[in-house]
This record gives sequence, C-alpha cells and structure tokens, in this order.
Amino acid sequence: MQYLSRAELIEEMKKIALLEGEFTLRSGQKSRWYFDKYRFEGQPAIMHSVAHHMSRLVPADTHRLAGVELGGIPMVTALSMHTDIPCVFIRKAAKEYGTAAQVEGSFEKTDRLLIIEDVVTTGGQVIEMLTSMREEGFNIIGCMAVLNRKQGADEAFEKEQIPFWSLFSRDDFGF
Repeated sequence: MQYLSRAELIEEMKKIALLEGEFTLRSGQKSRWYFDKYRFEGQPAIMHSVAHHMSRLVPADTHRLAGVELGGIPMVTALSMHTDIPCVFIRKAAKEYGTAAQVEGSFEKTDRLLIIEDVVTTGGQVIEMLTSMREEGFNIIGCMAVLNRKQGADEAFEKEQIPFWSLFSRDDFGF
C-alpha cells in the first residue's frame, strides 16, 4: 500500500474535513473553523495514511491501544490494524446492561494503555476520563490524537502528568 506523505495528507484532510464558519466546540469555545473527523474517518486511503504516520508515535512498550467513543473508535481500529497492537474501546460512561463495562474488549488492567483520540481542544473531557480510569487501577501511559487544536490541551495534559502526542496541530492546517 502506498501512503500519502504528511504534506499530501494535510492537503487531503483540509479539502475533506476542514470547515469554516461559526462553530461551538465541545469545550464551549467558539471557533471559526471546525475539523469534522467523520469526513476523513470514512475514507480508507486517508485512514491508512493517518494510521501509518501515527504508528511512528506509538511508544514501543504499548500493550493496548484504547479508542474513545465515538470518533476515536475508527481511528484506534485503523491504528491497531496497522501496528498489530490489540485495541479496546472506551465508552464515555459505563453501559447499564450486559457486562456494565466502560472499557470493552480483551485486556488486563495492568496492560499499558495508550488512549487514542481524534481531535483534542482543551483536553478537559479526556483528562477527566483518564483520571477516573487511573483511579480504577488502569495503567494509562498517555494519550495520542490525530489533531491538537492547541487551545489548552498541551498545558492540561502536562499539569496532570499525562504524556500527550498528536499527529497534527492547528498550525499544520494554517489556523
């Protein structure tokens, strides 16, 4: 399989997923641009290339990749297939039926979990979830995102001593 270069990937993602207008982000912040990850997550060539480039950032001692619902699920699946590292899926809240699990899949709490996200703005929601998971005994080694909007996430992850990597930042897209 031939992968798009980083520069080609940025251009393709800009065409497909970068929207301009007036948007309210999950954090409540207002933005004149919005990165609609669902527009690229359904494109096999882009997902193959994103997974290829992200795989270079995955720490070698990662036991499991963990995708956060909803946008992190397609990304963690593609990255898992590319790296051959098994993945699990994290619900925003434990389900109230069946196993009543928040983390779905095959794992041990001692596994070194790398959390995979799509777009991170302030990091608030994912940090809250990771803190809760750590309190429950999960071994979280860090978080990786496709895009860091650079609106406080770096500082928030650093404050909580959670390593954080991203494939792209807003600077890569010219905003």
